[in-house]
Amino acid sequence: MRFLRAATVVAALACATGMSAGCSTNDSTAVPTSRTVETTVVALTESSFADEPAADSAASANGYHPTLVRPTLLRTDGRRASTTYDVQLPQVDGGAPAVRGRFNSGMRAALDDVVTGLTDTTVSDGSLADDQRSRVTTVTDDVVAGTAIFTTYAQGAAHPNNHVATITIDAHTAQPILLDDVFLDTDAAAAQLAAAVTRIDPRVDPVHPDIDNFLNWVPLANGFHTYVPVVHALGDWLPVTVPWDEISALLRPGMADQLSG
Repeated sequence: MRFLRAATVVAALACATGMSAGCSTNDSTAVPTSRTVETTVVALTESSFADEPAADSAASANGYHPTLVRPTLLRTDGRRASTTYDVQLPQVDGGAPAVRGRFNSGMRAALDDVVTGLTDTTVSDGSLADDQRSRVTTVTDDVVAGTAIFTTYAQGAAHPNNHVATITIDAHTAQPILLDDVFLDTDAAAAQLAAAVTRIDPRVDPVHPDIDNFLNWVPLANGFHTYVPVVHALGDWLPVTVPWDEISALLRPGMADQLSG
């Protein structure tokens, strides 16, 4: 059984439409209905912001080839009530419409989710340790993945806050890859990941072995790249890469090859 937050992502992405990349957009439409969270759990709005449908069949992804996919950043700005935003959203252009639409709409949902419910706040591009910023992180034969990093600053607040959202899409099915798709046992995975990130980066305080602490992740060639929640002085989120061989015994069959590229 999928844990609750994973199920939320599936339901959201399944109803989305895509947004084609390569041009700027200005959004001053109605306030969306999604909740505000600061993790990968994103709820899509009913707004249509694309001309590419996110089809839901595996056949729709036929013809996908990574060399035809062009990663880009889409400047997106606008206002929702008293909150303004001006950010660069990771997007992909070209390739299979189903994969492209699912990825692009999910990234837009991440922005909607942050903006919704804020008042007198400015949302801008964020950055984390090692100057990590919003980007398409991975384009391979098997996956398309990316990270959105936003900074919010509320009027009168003591400091800004960083927000992170990640999306990993199966290039064969155009479906999101969730942590319970990746791991045989998410409880065992949480324990292993908690120990690993603390050892790899001593700046990380001991992390509670809860899978929710690792919901922000993308696959890289060299490992499971996750954004660990930390104190604000460290940027709110700390990127840490856990090598695949350290967690290979916990992965579902075929996942090591699919995610490592």
